Amino acid sequence: MLAGVVVVIVGEGTVIFLGLAWYWAVAIFIPAFLCFNHLAVKHQEQLFEEHFQGRPVLNEKEFGQHYFSPDRAEIAAKLRKILANHINIDLSRMNPADRFIQDLRMDDLDSMSTVEYVIEIEKEFAIKIPDSAAEKMTTFQSVVDYVAEAVKSKAN
Repeated sequence: MLAGVVVVIVGEGTVIFLGLAWYWAVAIFIPAFLCFNHLAVKHQEQLFEEHFQGRPVLNEKEFGQHYFSPDRAEIAAKLRKILANHINIDLSRMNPADRFIQDLRMDDLDSMSTVEYVIEIEKEFAIKIPDSAAEKMTTFQSVVDYVAEAVKSKAN
């Protein structure tokens, strides 16, 4: 009979089961993994809620008008709508200063989704965003600024 070792980390404690049959090790590990995964998701949701707490709920158009000058409001509204297609959180209380990785958790997206986000922006505004410029865009505000300038220079 195969024996297994199960190590379960609960909070600050560790529980080790030695000499269990392999199927007991699996029977303990899978529910523990699912439980910890569920707790991590709930913790992430709580962090989002705390981050967005107290902010006004705005649709895309209101968001653009509330946070941006008239010449950038429409661009900001379109960019937020595009972002909503690529991220699994409610953006109705987003702020232009929100950072993609730290605040909006875009690091959870795979690199292909991030590339698709940039491509969709390029198509919508008929501009080209070099990789070097995309890497410097860390906040929503920085994307709006870049796109607004690119659209303006294209028009001239």
